[in-house]
Order: sequence, then structure tokens, then C-alpha cells
Amino acid sequence: MRDEKREPPRIAFYTRISTDEDHQKYSLGAQKERLEAFCKAQWDDEWQLHKVYRDTESGTHMNRPGLEEMLYDAEARAFNTLLVFRVDRLSRKVRELAQMVDELTKNGVTLKSITEPFDTANAAGKMMLQMLGVFAEFEHATIVERTKVGMEKKAKGGNFVGGNVPYGYLLDQEKKGLVVHEEEALIVRKMFKMYALGKEGASAICNELNEAGHRNRNGRKWGRRVVLYMLKNPVYVGKIRWREVLYEGQHDPLVSEVLFQKANEVLQERHEDLKGRQWHNGDERLLTGIIKCARCKSHMFGGGGYKKGVHVPYYVCSKRFNDHECEQVYVRAEILEAAVTEDIKAMFRDEQFMARIWAEANKRLGTEKPVLEKEIGKIEAQAAKTQAAMDRYFEAFEAGTLQAELCNEKVRDLRARLEELEAEKRDLEARRERLELPAVDRDMLASLVENFERVMAEGPPPQKKHLLHRLVKKVLVQDRRTVEVWYGLPNPQRFEDWNKWLLG
Repeated sequence: MRDEKREPPRIAFYTRISTDEDHQKYSLGAQKERLEAFCKAQWDDEWQLHKVYRDTESGTHMNRPGLEEMLYDAEARAFNTLLVFRVDRLSRKVRELAQMVDELTKNGVTLKSITEPFDTANAAGKMMLQMLGVFAEFEHATIVERTKVGMEKKAKGGNFVGGNVPYGYLLDQEKKGLVVHEEEALIVRKMFKMYALGKEGASAICNELNEAGHRNRNGRKWGRRVVLYMLKNPVYVGKIRWREVLYEGQHDPLVSEVLFQKANEVLQERHEDLKGRQWHNGDERLLTGIIKCARCKSHMFGGGGYKKGVHVPYYVCSKRFNDHECEQVYVRAEILEAAVTEDIKAMFRDEQFMARIWAEANKRLGTEKPVLEKEIGKIEAQAAKTQAAMDRYFEAFEAGTLQAELCNEKVRDLRARLEELEAEKRDLEARRERLELPAVDRDMLASLVENFERVMAEGPPPQKKHLLHRLVKKVLVQDRRTVEVWYGLPNPQRFEDWNKWLLG
């Protein structure tokens, strides 16, 4: 067992709320206070707080900035204990929760909940965690199902099902129904007429409205994405849409069926179906998610257009595309992706550069060896004490001063403890062996380049995108000629065989 007084635990807090903090029973601040109070009660002043990770998103998905940062730091072994207020703060899905706990355990991190009786340092705690995860998932599914039933009932009755009130309408607080906002309705009708005539695209409509001084409900300039969404929204012809099914609404329409249909025909002719194009290009474009505009710091995403009948893929700044508030140029996707790929190949071919990377990795890994040696020494000392105790019981039995049943019971417990210590020692010794990387040589680098080229040439887009995202941390676009790329090689301790990693 570790002496926590000598080695203060390095603690990380993870806190999460789903919506506005003011309407939560336990806000982010309240969770942090409870976690701090638990640490003080548990360890007094003998603990160190590494960081507080926060998210204000649903626990039904893993794409949360705070969670991703926490898992990244856990892989780097920045802390050894993760505290949460409740297990559902991490995830409401049992499978994701189990995978997360396995990942934390591999990195030497123990998960504890301050309101639930478990910790993942033992098998019973892991079982309890999975049971709590089952109940959390069941509770969430029940709430979602009840909400869906209620919203479907409202939609069938033609009533507004909730969410953001569509531009052009107000919400009658007494009847909970939509009523026409005459001033906004004029702009909605103007949009449909301009688009249905086929002379003005969504971007041109935004420019005309913005130049005339019109702003959306948030006081911001009109953006292309918002206009396209409005042109496709059947609420403006008096319909309520619920799960792709249309119902006759109780509210007054703002445009006729004929005008709405004509606008959507033009939309299809212009290929401005934003939903379909966005996801397709997001999958195909390899740098989406890590490429940003240097001018406005917004994300850039994959788009495409036609030039002389040939499809041209590109990256476009989201603020320029949606809000017309940035002047960033369009960047040809295949040119930028090829340049980044060639840069990575050159990096792998640079023997001196890779030798420095290897040396730095070995140096960083080497700092962990004394800690592991100390832990192994403690376990060996405890094992020796346990073995000595077993020997004393055997001697007492042989001398006739200890009954056989009591001797067997004591020896059985000590032998089980000895097996636990040996298993823990084997795990630490295996970790110690992984702290020494194999020597880098030309053959190894040549193999790395070959396998990298094979994936980038023959692999499907998702595999190529995944590979680039493991090697490239950020791409910052100033203009077509000036692009900054930040690289981050994978953790050598985790990827002992880089070729298997590249191909996997």
C-alpha cells in the first residue's frame, strides 16, 4: 500500500452541467466546492490539485473539450486520482464509461465519486461503477422517452414543440403558441421572394439585408447558414415538423405553399442543401477539426464548388461562410493536404530530427524510472514481510503451538496477499520495461515513411483523417501562401511499435 502522507495524491476534478448553471441543483462552482471539501476531509492538507476540468454539455456524447483535455492529461500521467461529484458527470452511457475507466486505469489513474460508494482501485469498485452507469443510462433514457412522447403529442395537435422561436414569430406565453411578428415577417417574405426568383443566392440575400441595416434577432449580421435554414423550414407555411413528419399547425403561415415550394426547387438546383454538403465534405476533408482561420480564430471546414464543370474542394472560414464577418480566402484542400503530408514525410526522413525526438522521449520516460523503482522496492519489502509471517505460522504449527485449522486460515490469507503483491510487482516491472524505447535507425525510419505513405495513398478518408489528427495538432491559415502547422508526435510510451500504430 502507498503511504499517502509521504506521497500526496495528485488530484484532478471533473465537473459538468448540461444547461444554464443557474438552473442546476449543483452548479460547476458547487461541485468544485464539494470536491475540495472531500479532499480536505480525506487527506487534510496532504493533497495537490492538478486542475479542474469543466464542461457545459450533455453527458450523452464524448465530444466535450474538458473531457478530452482531462483524458489527454491522464495519458501524460499528470495526475493519479480523478474525482467527480457523481459518475453521471463523466458519462451517461455504460459502454463509454467502462472504456473511459479502462483507459484511466491503464494510465495509473483511480476514479472516485464523492457521493457514491466506489473507487476503481479494486474489482468491487469497478462493478459498483458499472451498476451506477446502468442506472444513470436508464434514467436518462426514461427522461428522453417521456419528453419525446410529450413533444410528439403537441406536434400532432399543431402546437409549437419548444426550442428557439422561429424568426418572424413570437411566442404567446398564455397559449404557448406562435403569433406573427409583423416587422420580422416582412423580412421573411422578402427572403423567400428574392430566392424564389432565382436571381439572388443566400449569400447575396445576406449582403443586401446587412447593407440595409437589418439584423437578426441576436443583433448580429445575417449569415448564409441561417437564411438557408429558414428557406427550408416548413413553419413558414403553417406546418409543425416533428421527427421529419409534418403536421398542420395552429399558427398563421407567413408565405404561400407555392412560394415555399418554388424557393426550395431553386435551392435544390443551386445545390445549396447545407446539411448534406456539410457532412459529406467534413468526412472527406482531412484537416477539419484542427484547421483554423488566423484572422478571426474561427474553425474552417470543408466545402466545394465547380469551376468549368470540375469540382474543386476547399476549406472556408466558418465566420466568413455563415456570418460574412471575415475576409479569409478560400484555400484549395488538395494543395494544403498534400503540403502537410509531404512535410510529415520529410520529418520522418530527417534522421537527426527523429534522433532528437527519440532522445527527448527517452529522457522524459527516464524521469519515471526512480518512482517505479521505489514502488517496486516497497512491494518487495511488503512481500518479504508477508513471506516471513507465513514462515512463522508454519514454525508455530510444527512446534505444536498452533492448531492446523487456524494455521491454514492464516496462511491462506497471507498467500492471497502475496499473490496480489506479485501481480502488482509484475505490472510495475512491465511499465519499467516500456520506459526504454528501441534505438532509432534508418531501417526503422524508412519503414515509418513507407507505412505512412501507404495509408495516405490507399487508406479510406476516415483512416487518413485519423492518422493526420494524431500527428498534426493545429493548422492556422493566414492566407493561401502563409500556413502555420503545429505537429505533435504520439506518446512513445503508449505506441511502442509505431509501424503497428500507423497501420492500425
